[in-house]
Amino acid sequence: MKIPLLTLLVYMLVSNSAQGQIAFTNQSSLLNKPNFVSYMAKAVVDMNNDGLDDIVRAYSFINSSVGSTYIEYQQPNGQYVSSYIGRTDLQVSMAVADIDRNGHNDLLTGGDGTGIQVFKNTGTDFTRITLDGPSFLVQAANMADINNDGWVDYFVCNDDGLNQIWGNDKQGNLHAVSNWIDLATVPVSDNSGNYGSVWADFDNDGDLDLYVIKCSRYAADNPDDPRRLNQLFVNDGHGHYTEQATSYGLRPHAQGWTADFQDIDNDGDLDCFISNHGGPSMVMENDGTGHFTDITATSGVGDVGNPLQGLMRDFDNDGYVDILVAGNQAHLYRNNGNKTFTEVPNPFGNDVMHSFALGDLNHDGFLDVYGSYLGLAASTNDAPSDKLWMNQPNGNHFLAINLRGVTSNPNAIGARITVYVSGKPQIREVRSGEGYGVMNTLTQHFGLGAHTQVDRLEIVWPSGARTTLLHPQSDQFLTIQEDVCRQSICVPIQVDKVIR
Repeated sequence: MKIPLLTLLVYMLVSNSAQGQIAFTNQSSLLNKPNFVSYMAKAVVDMNNDGLDDIVRAYSFINSSVGSTYIEYQQPNGQYVSSYIGRTDLQVSMAVADIDRNGHNDLLTGGDGTGIQVFKNTGTDFTRITLDGPSFLVQAANMADINNDGWVDYFVCNDDGLNQIWGNDKQGNLHAVSNWIDLATVPVSDNSGNYGSVWADFDNDGDLDLYVIKCSRYAADNPDDPRRLNQLFVNDGHGHYTEQATSYGLRPHAQGWTADFQDIDNDGDLDCFISNHGGPSMVMENDGTGHFTDITATSGVGDVGNPLQGLMRDFDNDGYVDILVAGNQAHLYRNNGNKTFTEVPNPFGNDVMHSFALGDLNHDGFLDVYGSYLGLAASTNDAPSDKLWMNQPNGNHFLAINLRGVTSNPNAIGARITVYVSGKPQIREVRSGEGYGVMNTLTQHFGLGAHTQVDRLEIVWPSGARTTLLHPQSDQFLTIQEDVCRQSICVPIQVDKVIR
């Protein structure tokens, strides 16, 4: 049968458009408590080791349960079961990791002068403790194995003064330490104004560096005030850190809130997106040596107002990370594959989304969004309820990787995964605590577009060990454990297919 040329061209355009689209639908009715109003902090992460991402949310406004923290456990049938784990004051930050190496993820939260709360997971219940050390206004926080001893530590942004580290004593207990990194500003200041933090290997030298994003209400009129100048602490490979933000082009004189490091052009190095208040948010290109150039003007990323969250992920599984920003309004920019982005119009309706966390909330291989609408100064009486936005599959393929550390920390936080598709690399790093106080899934998602097989998958574990998988098939959830193979080429310990 002959197909008219015009018909064939129309079909091809429609088909290509469908494969590249990004669309979300509101499926909040799946939640057991749909009328829930949370603040900035939230988490999307597997809390019960069943391979499904769950939702952790706090500060609800239902039946006088303000200050309560719940876990919404994802079920294989797509529904959610709610579990109350304890009362908390208004929380600004959440991070999740297995701090005591008992095989279960623990939850750490922080707020305004109420101390750091740790919900230790026994596997059947949560035990709450308050960490020792100073109490202050917590902003963002991360779990990271700072001294690379196989036990995760805790880094907290302090809005009132010097940032704080809690080190792990190798028994699962966190204690305040002050001599691991010199976090003081240069020139000297009160060290306040710390809003966001990212642990990432920005210079590709095999160790984690620390980027701190700063904003100060006391420095609005002085762009040179150190309380609003971002800091980049470069790791020399031996656990010694020096501040070098200016040298690497990562000290914009703006009021920053968040940053994310991802590879926007799949050239094998991590680029950066910085959300700012005192100027335009910025797309920064890495030249391959860790030095950055501002390409915002040619990127297609426009005015996003005063954002509170900004993260990069591959929402359409086409192989390139997109940009999602929330604050004044949600802005979603689709990556065109050539270091430019096109905004997706009105992806989440008309309500103003202020914060979000990301994960696969229906286990279909596409990243979903759990969004909240309570602003920094808003009342819960005025805010819309949180919403669960499910990403609609578009025909593109994926590969999802969950790591289990053995010599490294159990969550493999700090590991780097590189997937090669048609010879081009895609990079993901395992992180705990991102953006402005949120926790995203620990499972690393790779979009493969039309490809049904990966050339190879390489893992560099925090311990320095390396693992390679050859030719894994698409549309799978792989669990890969460190140190289970005597040879460098291994197989996953668990393989799951899409369940819905």
